[in-house]
Amino acid sequence: MDKDSTVIYRHFNAPSRAFTQFSNELIRHPRLSSDSVRLLTWQLSLPQGALESLSTSAQRARIGGCAFTRAKRQLKEEGFVHERRIQVARGRWITQQLVSNTPLTSDQAVKLLSRIPAPTCTDPVTPQVTPSTPTPAAGHPTTPPTDRHPDKDPGEDTSNLPDETADVADT
Repeated sequence: MDKDSTVIYRHFNAPSRAFTQFSNELIRHPRLSSDSVRLLTWQLSLPQGALESLSTSAQRARIGGCAFTRAKRQLKEEGFVHERRIQVARGRWITQQLVSNTPLTSDQAVKLLSRIPAPTCTDPVTPQVTPSTPTPAAGHPTTPPTDRHPDKDPGEDTSNLPDETADVADT
């Protein structure tokens, strides 16, 4: 059967609950791979207030490491994903991820991210541990002499050649 004589029938039943609508432009985006679209639709289908990272969504969607890296890069290039790193309490750094169903410019993403309050660190504080003094593996450390110029002639034979007396004895 050739291409012109193919007829495709589509049947669609709208689910009564737990569904998400996506624009056709998103699903058919010419520069997004199928992994990118899957990752984006997975993220956008999460319930309101869910704090699942892109990497966690990729694992749950069974998107491998290299494919995830490529998908995330594509989503960032097209403006669907924006990230920023901020420092929170106790000097810790976190990454905020903004996922959108429409492409956003960097300025638009910054405005939206600035409205989101920075999360507070609820992790228990671990005390700072000072490292112990390492024990040398063999002997005590010594510093090499650096206060003089090495002699040009060490005064002794340091070559690995056999001495002349051995040659005489062999002959």
